Amino acid sequence: MIHVKVMHFSSKPLLSEVDVTVVIPTQSLQQTAQRFAQRHPACGERIYRNTLAVGVVDQYLRLLGFETDVTQGDSWNPVLQVVNDVADLYVPGYGRIECRVVEAEATKCYVPADVSCDRVAYIVMGLDLEADEPEAALLGFVGEVTDEWILLEELRSLSELPQHLSGDV
Repeated sequence: MIHVKVMHFSSKPLLSEVDVTVVIPTQSLQQTAQRFAQRHPACGERIYRNTLAVGVVDQYLRLLGFETDVTQGDSWNPVLQVVNDVADLYVPGYGRIECRVVEAEATKCYVPADVSCDRVAYIVMGLDLEADEPEAALLGFVGEVTDEWILLEELRSLSELPQHLSGDV
């Protein structure tokens, strides 16, 4: 199991408030991530983390009632996993969401140039895979990027994501 926390931003430190904690059964997700990573050992850690990120966002969006299709994203394509640092999730009727992972002490999130132009949203999360029970902290999202870095202080609350996707915000 991975515990997933949905974070709420305020003027307090980044990981200080939690809106919702969702526990997602992820044994099959972890096995998929390991299988993808083993295919390409040179970039296996990146592929493993990207696969987990996509899977966590996939399951989170499904809990919100969105239909998703992980197989339609570049992140599930064995060739593109190696060539690109990609972690995209296809949401039918809306487009692709990029799922980016940051380190615990980060203040900004890297967005590779090849994923910075055709996404409907960029969701940022932290992954703690060293804990007794691994955790994913969903930190927030932005609707677009203008360069290769997203400042975490500029993330919008995930409570706004459904309205953003439907075009109401």
